[in-house]
Amino acid sequence: MAGATEIYICKPGQEIKEGRVEYADLETRAEAASDAERRCSADPTIGKIAYYRLSEDGGFKTLYSYDNPDAEQPKPARRAAAQPARSGRRQPVQRRRSLFERVRTFLEED
Repeated sequence: MAGATEIYICKPGQEIKEGRVEYADLETRAEAASDAERRCSADPTIGKIAYYRLSEDGGFKTLYSYDNPDAEQPKPARRAAAQPARSGRRQPVQRRRSLFERVRTFLEED
């Protein structure tokens, strides 16, 4: 892939080396900048994009790096242990006594 450009696409909080790698044929910094803005507008979960131009001898040069200011933050994982275990049965609802029943019990005590 000599002469190509490596594109590392990362989620918010993710390291560059952990990001998804794609390849493109971008020559200039301006092409990389427009590509980064296009990708971030199409996918709001992108946190950072880095462009590296590969050379014939196996080296690389940083072409462009873009941090998305409008990136959606990842949603925190919900723990199963934090939620109480629910059984399939519903709890019985305590029925409130009517006025007539309360008056009758009051009169029967005397």
